[in-house]
Amino acid sequence: MPNIEPLRRQVQAKIRKLELRASSGLWILTLFTALSLAAYREFDFLPPLSDELRSALGAGPPVDYINWALVLYGFSAIIIVLTQMTGSKPPGTALSHFGYLSAFYAFYYFSNGLADNFWAIFTIGMTILSLQSYHIWNHYREQIRGEEEILAELDKLLED
Repeated sequence: MPNIEPLRRQVQAKIRKLELRASSGLWILTLFTALSLAAYREFDFLPPLSDELRSALGAGPPVDYINWALVLYGFSAIIIVLTQMTGSKPPGTALSHFGYLSAFYAFYYFSNGLADNFWAIFTIGMTILSLQSYHIWNHYREQIRGEEEILAELDKLLED
């Protein structure tokens, strides 16, 4: 009978990797929550921008433009995630969504519209990232179940 212990360890290592991937969406969700807390306080822990730097950056985009971009991004991102979920496609990374949402916080901050629009970004962000997180978790849980079945079969072979 061949030694199947190395194969068992390989399957167990794969399960651990899949478990890490399954929780990656939650880590991004946590990171977004931390960023949102900082944005809610209007990034008061950061030093203020000097007048020279602010003039070099120029005026922020008009808040109305940012609002339209946020609505467009929100609907697009939700449709993309839902399409991936219903089409049984592998999930993308939630990190790109985090980057876009961070940019919206920055745009509103530099346009002096963060206080008025915080809840819009937060709500859209939590919706997108929660859906993406669930999709990531569900996708990798299915793969973990398959690996656990293989592990159970290997354990049966060891018992015999």
